[in-house]
Amino acid sequence: MTTDYLQQCRFDCVARPWLTEAGSRSARGIWEIEFNHKLLRYIYGLTNQFTTYSLRDCGSLRNPRTIRLYESLAQFKSSGLWVTTHAWLNDRFLLPESQQKNLAELKRSFLDPALKQINEKTPLLAKYSIDDSGKFLFSIIDKQNPV
Repeated sequence: MTTDYLQQCRFDCVARPWLTEAGSRSARGIWEIEFNHKLLRYIYGLTNQFTTYSLRDCGSLRNPRTIRLYESLAQFKSSGLWVTTHAWLNDRFLLPESQQKNLAELKRSFLDPALKQINEKTPLLAKYSIDDSGKFLFSIIDKQNPV
């Protein structure tokens, strides 16, 4: 938001829903959505620095954290490498305390099953390792366009 807009506003922070309406025709597999009109100028202004992917690519993923991991991996599909930290994963995925404090638990109950689903059900093939400093190194291959 611009500072002009904020100066006109009586609030420090404003939260607005993205959608004003969403409806489905489940028999046809169609969703219709209506964006909040107050956000349209921001949506129309999006031209770069965002990630796109087909919903068909991850439509069979059911776990919200797995879908968000897929989104994060898709951001780095072109470079084939994503480097991140345990702290970032904690914040991004709102991990339970057991996964925040126990790396083995994080791997066993989140990363390994999520990557198994992503590798089996999406066009991405991803694996990870952890370097000596504790950073997560994800390698990502687009199965449709392997380099």
